[in-house]
Amino acid sequence: MGITKVGPNKWKVTVSFRDKNKGYPVSKQATVTGTRAEATEVEVELLKKLKARSLKTAHVSTFGEATGKYVHKMRVKGVSSSHIATAQRIARDLGHIRLEEFADRFETYIDHFACTPTKHGGPPAGVTINRYIATVKAMFNHLIDIEVVEKNPITKGRFPMHKVKARDRYLTPEERAHLFSIIRKHRPYILPIVQYMSLLPCRVNSELTIARREQYLPMVGERGTIRFPDSKSDVPIDRPVPPGMEEYFRNIPVNCPWLFYREMSVGVYVPLSAGRLDRAWRHCRAKAGMPDLRIHDLRHVAVTDLHDAGNPIQVIMALAGWKTDMLSTYYKRDSARSASMAIFGQEAVVVSGSSVQCRYNVATNHRRRQEKTGKNRRSNRQRLKLKAA
Repeated sequence: MGITKVGPNKWKVTVSFRDKNKGYPVSKQATVTGTRAEATEVEVELLKKLKARSLKTAHVSTFGEATGKYVHKMRVKGVSSSHIATAQRIARDLGHIRLEEFADRFETYIDHFACTPTKHGGPPAGVTINRYIATVKAMFNHLIDIEVVEKNPITKGRFPMHKVKARDRYLTPEERAHLFSIIRKHRPYILPIVQYMSLLPCRVNSELTIARREQYLPMVGERGTIRFPDSKSDVPIDRPVPPGMEEYFRNIPVNCPWLFYREMSVGVYVPLSAGRLDRAWRHCRAKAGMPDLRIHDLRHVAVTDLHDAGNPIQVIMALAGWKTDMLSTYYKRDSARSASMAIFGQEAVVVSGSSVQCRYNVATNHRRRQEKTGKNRRSNRQRLKLKAA
């Protein structure tokens, strides 16, 4: 503790207090403008605040204890189980580390994790490493909120995000028909949700598996809409019923409260859980000979088809629930398909005999500007000659 004069009538006040719950000293400082007596009063107030915070702060000294509090908060908030599983996976390896030592150990852990081969034989993807870093950073932000730590040691400079390669996966009409036929034969109860996801960009955990019957809003003379009140972007999303699925939504059993369901027995329906959907999806994709196809890839397929159909990016963003333009990540880049869909101006291509003469509007405009400039120069010279005569 101490009071240091840093300028005319300006004092720097620093207090320190050993927190028994944390096992190490905590400090706080402030700058006071005024007399030394006023700085002394601020010093006493700061010390009182530190001691009061120590009394109300829960005992959290290791990363495992911090994970327990964070997981409880996430479950109350309704965050996806995959995010919680990531936090618990890190806690199994580093749960015994004290919070003040965690940043150093986590740095070594990430370096080792980035070089460890996965079950597929290669190193983990950049998005996986980033997920670990983001999860730990979110946990420390929670510890700041409950006043366990004062600052977050997981900084951008020390833990930079790894480069992420956008997943480039698409289903041709033939592949789509083959996959749907396999699903219809082996796991028919997931066919409606798979068809819906291949036509409109959706997320499984946060939207579809919890969608209820009252979210379907049929409209006279139109296909109808489905309102998703909760989404990852925290905004409600209205999506149309895609062509070909009107009959499915109209014929949902009256006593079934779910939009996507599984019939356990006659008249008994249960929601199609994310776990059940994942197991059925893995079985069908293996049967179809597409072991690398993920169910989230259907979101890429839907975005690509919507864009190719000519929908504006604002429409795609509204349907996908994006707050920013994510088309560069989700759009399938295929030069052959792009070449067949390219649109040129009316004067772009002129066919002459067996040869193709390309005449671009830009070059044409440039030539016209040059001709106009030449005419102006000639007229200026003529005016000068007349004036000289």
